[in-house]
Amino acid sequence: MSLDHAAQVVSFKGYDTDAYGPQSISGPDDPQFGKRVLCEGDSWFSLGAIPSSNLLFPLQFRQKTLLMNLATPGDTLLNMTNPSTNAPLKRTLAETQWDAIFVSGGGNDLIDNIFNVICEPSVGAGQHFLDYIDRIELAGIRANIQRYHRQLAQLRDSGKNAGVPIVTHVYDYPTPRNAKANIVGFSLKGPWLYPALMTAKVPEAFWISIADYIFESLAATLVELSALIDNFHVIAKTKGTLVRARLGTTGNDGDWLNEIHPNAGGYKKLAEVISPELDALLFPS
Repeated sequence: MSLDHAAQVVSFKGYDTDAYGPQSISGPDDPQFGKRVLCEGDSWFSLGAIPSSNLLFPLQFRQKTLLMNLATPGDTLLNMTNPSTNAPLKRTLAETQWDAIFVSGGGNDLIDNIFNVICEPSVGAGQHFLDYIDRIELAGIRANIQRYHRQLAQLRDSGKNAGVPIVTHVYDYPTPRNAKANIVGFSLKGPWLYPALMTAKVPEAFWISIADYIFESLAATLVELSALIDNFHVIAKTKGTLVRARLGTTGNDGDWLNEIHPNAGGYKKLAEVISPELDALLFPS
């Protein structure tokens, strides 16, 4: 199988045809593309920092494939799956027949609540990394993430895209560190995990274990959805793909540009894992 067609990624900024990027593309139904995928997500699909990179651009397919990108840095599943706050998603699902819906989400729903998840231990505790994790709070976030994905499936099934595949990916393991993002025009500078660990006075020896536990929990949350939602697919092989950044570094290190965003090389590695699985769904043998 030769995946030699780079994805054509276009951003949906409004409701006019000029929002579809190059003048050679007339819209999502342009016949030059064999398949079309609606992409909704967070900064892994949009903008993780300067220099700009994301997970969509290095994707490869067997045929010319259009990726319509609705992603926004810092977006949450709570916002993405609410028709009242996400008119572009509601409209594109109502107007266009898609071959798949590709989602990157859940990370910000977790990060936005990370100060509630990472906590100071009770008196006499603190000997194990789990003492610094509020597992009840984490379970609530997991339940909400699954609820939001079910809302997305209901939105999908309410019109012409009923039953089309929904595909998502799990995140790889970030290293908590004071590595900020440089995102022009956005306040999402970070770091995200590092200040929560510092506030809770977590020993550095536990930082990696805590981060891995939390992101393993998020991955498990997504994988469970495969049995809960019809035609829902989770690409889990992305976990463990990247060379993690070293503790104490404050910039580009390993395959990570900052604390929670891969660099261009990291996104390319992830795309090499995702492309065959997404292509197999779009072009079944």
